[in-house]
Amino acid sequence: MTKPMVLGLLVAIALFWAVGAYNRLVRLRSEVVKAYSALDNVLSVHPAVIKAAQPLADVSQLSPDALWSRLVAAGEQFAQALANARAHPLDPDAIRVLSAARGVLTEVWQATDGDSPEGSTLPESLRARLAALDEQAALPAAAFDASVRVYNQAIRQFPALILAGIWSFKPAGTLDWPEAAA
Repeated sequence: MTKPMVLGLLVAIALFWAVGAYNRLVRLRSEVVKAYSALDNVLSVHPAVIKAAQPLADVSQLSPDALWSRLVAAGEQFAQALANARAHPLDPDAIRVLSAARGVLTEVWQATDGDSPEGSTLPESLRARLAALDEQAALPAAAFDASVRVYNQAIRQFPALILAGIWSFKPAGTLDWPEAAA
């Protein structure tokens, strides 16, 4: 074999490797988006359940610190965070905001306002429905986090690390949910 043939062979091997590595990173990134889509399908029900329960209490008549008012506000915040994460499922900041909004929503629906003259607590049926939805989200959340970890690990491995930098593959964010980490 002559030097040009060896060089050509090495270039061909490097090219095929680069194409294969790129395709793997694209596939892993696609799996993160697909996993987020499954999670989004479950999470998008939360704001709808809260809106459907709103007629149970005339929220406009309640003080801003009343439990129902806080629940509606937390539901709207969660819906906005969900829409932002839906548009950018690989953005760590969008996922961090979604996690924080979910935490606020969970705190509000689990709270009681026993000292409040407005009425205090949410109906048990609403609490149970939101808790059931949260349980339903645990498996898709864990799957999302697992796919993010695999993707992030792949873009940090040498030599794919070099190609990830060239093609601007950035690390994705995981959810900050205790259940998702389990």
